[in-house]
Amino acid sequence: MLEEIATVMKSQSDGVWLKTQSISSCNACQSNNDCGTGVVAKALTPRENLFFVKSQLQLLEGQKVKIAVSEQHLLSAAALLYLFPLFCLIAVAALLSRLQLAETAIVLGSLSALAAGFAVARFISGPSAQQEQIEILAVLPELAVQHVRITD
Repeated sequence: MLEEIATVMKSQSDGVWLKTQSISSCNACQSNNDCGTGVVAKALTPRENLFFVKSQLQLLEGQKVKIAVSEQHLLSAAALLYLFPLFCLIAVAALLSRLQLAETAIVLGSLSALAAGFAVARFISGPSAQQEQIEILAVLPELAVQHVRITD
């Protein structure tokens, strides 16, 4: 199980809206400002992720919870998102090449198949599939905040 700490943003009768912070491993490297991967990660990675999880727990806004997703669900989602569109691209390219179409038609058809593969993958792994894969493991205890009153 892959675990993460999330903050409750809003509680509803059938579940909660949770927010997680994205942590990039590029921040640990000393050459992160000179590295192309670090620059792309900073520009394209969302800093906060907001999502809905079905739960019967009565949680308050601002509470911290430990959430988890299994490795099997993560691997199947990655395969669906990356391998399925790639398979569509290769299959259509091979089919159109076999039909001896013009190279432009093969490229356009293959790119169309890639886009269709991404659309199908997004439809299959919609919000309801994500909600069922994430489970709340524990509600984390609140840190006691003491207000110290200074008197003369």
